[in-house]
Amino acid sequence: MRIAFDIDGTLTPLGKDQFPSTALPFPLRLLFRERLREGAVALMRELQADGHDVWIYTSSLRPERSIRLWFRCAGVRLGGVVNGTSHADALRGKPISPSKFPPAFGIDWLVDDSAGVALEGETHGFRVVIVEPGDAQWALKVKKACRAISV
Repeated sequence: MRIAFDIDGTLTPLGKDQFPSTALPFPLRLLFRERLREGAVALMRELQADGHDVWIYTSSLRPERSIRLWFRCAGVRLGGVVNGTSHADALRGKPISPSKFPPAFGIDWLVDDSAGVALEGETHGFRVVIVEPGDAQWALKVKKACRAISV
């Protein structure tokens, strides 16, 4: 199964104290200053060990190459990356315009922090797992969602 994670507010905090996060070890943190949500790398590795294909789906314009390198340095080899540019390219000429559209990339589950994305999922027929900033059990919630569809 292909699972994609949003970055901003889901894997990286929007504010200093939004949720616990950790920096990459020195000297990598000089290149990649953004901190990843605690447990994110372990969760992504566990999902991969279970045979899932882990992607990033962000509406930001971060370059794909940079995202891949960042996560590789953190210890996760991504199956794919969708950024704002590739999303726009995939939907160009289509009669729909959601902020994210995982089916265009073969993504089965999208992990996001936005209730608006969840509403788009209901409207356009894709699955979204919403993770709240204060949810200490967020990784368990994602794993449960993946198990529910895998069975």
